[in-house]
Amino acid sequence: WVQSNNNNDNNGVVVVDVNAAADVDDSDDYEYGDVDAVDSVVAAAAASSLSAFPDYGLQDVINLLLDFGLTGKDIAAILTQSPSVALMMPRRTTTTTTTTGGVPQQQQQLKREDDDVGGETLEETMIRAFDGVLLETLQLRRYDARKVLRTCPGLLTLKGSKRAANVVTLMTSLGVSVSAIAREKAALPVLLSRAPSGMFRLVAFLASDAVRMGIQGIGPLLRRKECVELLNVVAPVPGMDEPSSSSANDMNDKISSKVWSRNSELRRDRINDVYRNMTKTAWTLRNQIGTEDLGKVVSAYPSVLLLDAETQILPAAAYLMNELGIFEDDLPKVLQLYPILLVQRREDMERNVNYLKSLGVEDESLPSMFRAFPALLTMDIENTMMPVVNFLNEIGIVNVGKFITRLPPVLGYSVERELRPKWEYLAKVCLYPSFELSSFPAYFSYPLDRVIKTRYEYLQFMKEAPTQLLALDLVVRYGDRDFAEKVAKDTDYGRMFVRFAKRRKEARAKKANLKREEALAKKSIAQPPPTMRRPRPREPENKKMP
Repeated sequence: WVQSNNNNDNNGVVVVDVNAAADVDDSDDYEYGDVDAVDSVVAAAAASSLSAFPDYGLQDVINLLLDFGLTGKDIAAILTQSPSVALMMPRRTTTTTTTTGGVPQQQQQLKREDDDVGGETLEETMIRAFDGVLLETLQLRRYDARKVLRTCPGLLTLKGSKRAANVVTLMTSLGVSVSAIAREKAALPVLLSRAPSGMFRLVAFLASDAVRMGIQGIGPLLRRKECVELLNVVAPVPGMDEPSSSSANDMNDKISSKVWSRNSELRRDRINDVYRNMTKTAWTLRNQIGTEDLGKVVSAYPSVLLLDAETQILPAAAYLMNELGIFEDDLPKVLQLYPILLVQRREDMERNVNYLKSLGVEDESLPSMFRAFPALLTMDIENTMMPVVNFLNEIGIVNVGKFITRLPPVLGYSVERELRPKWEYLAKVCLYPSFELSSFPAYFSYPLDRVIKTRYEYLQFMKEAPTQLLALDLVVRYGDRDFAEKVAKDTDYGRMFVRFAKRRKEARAKKANLKREEALAKKSIAQPPPTMRRPRPREPENKKMP
């Protein structure tokens, strides 16, 4: 007898059939035409019908978010990415209104009880996620917390807020400090959006007999950017599971949540296949390749677990042993030092090998060079190797191939930041710098200020020794104590040289601070002070506008 019509004829009003209302109860309490009884029944029916409609709206949600310090930009970003937030109940009902008859008051109490049984309110979620996880636990600035919330509005759901809290608990239990988690602000939204169960399964796998990685090393590994690819496979984030083209971004944003929920079983099967493949890969690296400390390999290159043993790992190992001459006993050390060789294209490695041969490197020297410095196989020839070779030719190094054979890492040094400053200083303190450098190429591997300049200045100023007549390797190749005793001829076990190096370091630090202060002073003088604008006088309120 009470009917809510949502068609256009009744415009959504409640239609009450009074005659039918009088026939609701067959008892003698109601008689046909009894106005008071009918009014009471109609009021109760209307209240029960209208109670199905929520007494809050979008403006209440916006007001709540504003109360927590969010700006209009923040709210717009949140509602754009997660429109369901607009349908959440803002707050619990805490006030009661009493009406005549007592029936509406009883309905209000039932509504509060239903609210307690129902889902979480937006206010409670904001307290847990925004105030609790972001501000209190991670101790982010309010600006950074708002930025995280804009990027990851899923934190405003009951599941998302609890997930973020569990992820922080998991990371701290692995030895990662809260400040270290909060420091990576760019990666923080993605980390808080990952499923804690997926991350815990990866932790269990890394600590198992398959990898045998220490717990103290798993936590720092999970927060590094090199581990993002592995995490995206075993603990994917909604919306980042499948790459999409830019033209289909809008459509993918609309259907991503539906596809994510529907493909949960398919995603679970795919993750199980990934773990089976990672188990096989770990077994291959440990038993067939001979890697003793697999945890170091995974720590250096986490994506090595995603490689296929049959099509990637074993062919790469065969090329390194058969074509490049790396011994089987040395291969585990090479891969442990530089595991990215397993994903390097064979054509690119062969190109680097041919370039080294063109410089005069002998074939029998290549295996020892690659064992000592395997990064030579992955270096860029045009942008990294060729500038160094041109510089060596410029300073008079005749046999570049022999020079590189004795110091393979020199091909990765920066010409302007490392090689040229050391060469210019060597030309000041040696009579024949090209000859000395050809005899001792390792000179380029020593620190310029801490070792080279400090020792030459000690010999010049404290010992008044003729440094131009001293062999280059004699000055720099020893340790500090051996240098003081064998070269400087000190008899105090190197104490005088240590004091000289300390005073020199302090003097240079003081000089650098003075230069920095002078630069700041010149910068402040060059920039004129901002012009002060006088405030515009306010118009009287009673003045009429034209």
